Amino acid sequence: MNNGNLIIRIGFGILFIWGGLEKFIEGFLGGVGLNNMAAFLQSSGLAFLGETGTYILGAIIALLELIAGILLIINKKVFYSYSFLAFIMLMALVLVHIPSGNWMNIMIHITLLSTLSGLALNEKATK
Repeated sequence: MNNGNLIIRIGFGILFIWGGLEKFIEGFLGGVGLNNMAAFLQSSGLAFLGETGTYILGAIIALLELIAGILLIINKKVFYSYSFLAFIMLMALVLVHIPSGNWMNIMIHITLLSTLSGLALNEKATK
């Protein structure tokens, strides 16, 4: 087992378990909660889904982030987890950080996107 990969998986696992939980529970770990997540999704061009649709989408995103983080830590479905989380980072860039103009957050999310994408490709190449 590659100990470097273990450390990376644990780090990203904790990050996205946190990200999933904070989307579910307002105030917990600085979380926005599902109601605020749904409101944000509506204001980001997904209003056509309606309030219920954006609430469900927010819950799905939060749940999948949580599951992907857990899967990374337990070393299961690693390629799919990295790939999904890279997609989440792409969407965060497009919907949140680039429109905000906050260059620090843009650079952080570009780094996360490229790192997760590279890890996914490495994982696919070794299987």
